[in-house]
Amino acid sequence: MTSAERYYQLLSFNADLFNQVHLQYLASMLGMTPETLSRLRKKATGKTS
Repeated sequence: MTSAERYYQLLSFNADLFNQVHLQYLASMLGMTPETLSRLRKKATGKTS
């Protein structure tokens, strides 16, 4: 799976986890850097800045 697929799968199964656990730990669990997770989250929310 790509990093985006892993992110969206975790988000669909347990979205509350993103509010309960440090994002650095989630990035590690998903096998990506915190920067990549940040980019994916930014893209998912549609923020431009």
